[in-house]
Amino acid sequence: MKYFKQFFIISLGISLMIGIISNLFYPQNLSETLIVIALSLGIGFFLPKFACWANSLSKSRVSLIIYLVMGLILVIQLLILIFFPATVYHDPFRVLHEAELLSHNHPDWDNSTYFWRYSNNVPLAYFLSLWLKLTNVFQISTNAALHILSLLFLDGFIILSLRTCLNFVKSHTQVLALALFFLLGPFAYTYYLQVFYSDLPILLILLLTFNLLARWPKSKKAQLVSAIFLFLIIVCGQLIKANLIILSVAILILIIDLFMYKKQILRKMIVPLAVILFAFAATFPASQAVSAAASFKSNSRYQFPLTHWIWMSYNPVSHGTYDGSDVGKMISLPSKASRQSYIAKALPERLSRLGINGILRQWVARVGILLSVNDIQSAYTGGFIQVPRVYVNWQSKVHVLSQAIMRSGFIWIYLITLSKCLELLKRQTALDSIRELAIITAVGYVFFHMLLWESESRYGQALLPLLLVINTLPIQEAKIQKVQEIQGRLGRSSLRTKLGPLVVCLIVVLSNLVNWHGSAGQIIAAQRSQLSLQYHAKETWIEPGKVVSQQMVIKHEATLFSVAVPQGSKLSGELINYRTKRHYLLKHGLKAGSSSLSYHGKIAAGSYQIFLVNKDSQMQPIEIVQTVNYQLAPYPVKMNAQTVRFASLVYKATYSNRKV
Repeated sequence: MKYFKQFFIISLGISLMIGIISNLFYPQNLSETLIVIALSLGIGFFLPKFACWANSLSKSRVSLIIYLVMGLILVIQLLILIFFPATVYHDPFRVLHEAELLSHNHPDWDNSTYFWRYSNNVPLAYFLSLWLKLTNVFQISTNAALHILSLLFLDGFIILSLRTCLNFVKSHTQVLALALFFLLGPFAYTYYLQVFYSDLPILLILLLTFNLLARWPKSKKAQLVSAIFLFLIIVCGQLIKANLIILSVAILILIIDLFMYKKQILRKMIVPLAVILFAFAATFPASQAVSAAASFKSNSRYQFPLTHWIWMSYNPVSHGTYDGSDVGKMISLPSKASRQSYIAKALPERLSRLGINGILRQWVARVGILLSVNDIQSAYTGGFIQVPRVYVNWQSKVHVLSQAIMRSGFIWIYLITLSKCLELLKRQTALDSIRELAIITAVGYVFFHMLLWESESRYGQALLPLLLVINTLPIQEAKIQKVQEIQGRLGRSSLRTKLGPLVVCLIVVLSNLVNWHGSAGQIIAAQRSQLSLQYHAKETWIEPGKVVSQQMVIKHEATLFSVAVPQGSKLSGELINYRTKRHYLLKHGLKAGSSSLSYHGKIAAGSYQIFLVNKDSQMQPIEIVQTVNYQLAPYPVKMNAQTVRFASLVYKATYSNRKV
């Protein structure tokens, strides 16, 4: 069994090394890579001195600093939500749209085929609807309700992460470094703040679970309360995110190990472990109960077989990420049975074409994608709804630097965990059971997405609470003292003195080399939430001669504007400046299977009217998004001068400093 444990430790270590390389060198942009390297070296340069300062503080002073940091984080979060709201699209918006309908007792599961294809998101929509029902009682808007929920989960996770460090680490370095990571990096201000989706609850649930296991109470009454709470969060977590089932497999492996070698520890842990396993078993009837409560009925005609995800994960073009062409192929087949039949032949053929070397390369690439954090901050967000003018010139710089901070921060989290793995391999004593469970679970997530499922950086975020547990649980006091002695020697070394100015100069030089502006330009105004015609969302039709308009403000010069319309629609469009009365003719263009009306050229800052009219003799489809109480854009749609509250067109204005 010793070698079995070493297998998990070595597997995690190799995965983390791939993650470090991925965050250093991908995407392949030399200047950004050098910035990440410089920041990572800068952290290493300042870390020994920071450790000396942190460890000289009293526990009360550390607690005060944490309170101040959390207060500052909350202030920044509120400012971002007020002045920089993002437009949310794809899966989170579809879940939100249905949750709103459910909260008003008007479910409409057939408004698109999305939930028939991905019924795993039905529980999330139902749970979100319960929250919206509660906030509806207090007449809180859906926007505010979502922001409150995101803040509760996000700041709850951050606070629990810091508390975990305070509880298990005697040195103050780690907790204060983690506080700085949350304060200075984009983790607390971008994806998890702007978008409420299944990823955030799972982070909190995993960290809560391991904290409960590590601090399981001794009294019977406290155990009962903890067991009920543990049971509920596991059931909810599994319903929200199905791959949490990996934890149950890890627990079974741990129980076997404890039964064979540590029966005394097993007797102490059997109650919480059994509660977790019973909770996973209870999710099957709970799922049916949620579907019934939400009035959801599955439709096998639109379902994808589970093998579809395995087949897609071995697509050599997409390297195991979500692939639109594979999904399109599944949609084109008439039934679930025909899809299963197709994959039964297509999967072996794809594996055969890849060969052993191709499969190994695919595995490495998928682990690299899983543990990369390069694009996590922009996940499911289609840009800011309205960027303040003063921020436009800083937008790309802030994005690149925050991205580099995120990558550098996770590189150091991975490095610390890697050092723990090396230390655990050298130890002669047995692994403590909580850390062993965290390691097995982390490896389980990696293997699941490496071998069987699509890989995205969002999915790799589930490792963060597990790595925090691995890094914070104490190993040996002697080891800690030894590390501190090494850090002290590093702080006095001449290498550190020479390295500091070099790192500073490198950052200054690189700041002038970075390509701050992406080729696609930066979004300065947008409303991109939609149910998507890909899932046969119901279209709105406009009669001949009728007009649809919407006001929009651009606070900075734009070089491209587009508004989405269904493919084949014969609508005509213009963008009209309210002050100058200048008309910008919107022309039809095809892109990725959906049509749009767009204008390429300079558009001055100002207030505009998006003007769409049906000049054809037949009714024409138009893409309008309608919600119950969720404000999509600053101004609503007008149909023939009649305001349609909580409705919007789908549009985007971008700016690029390249010549147009």
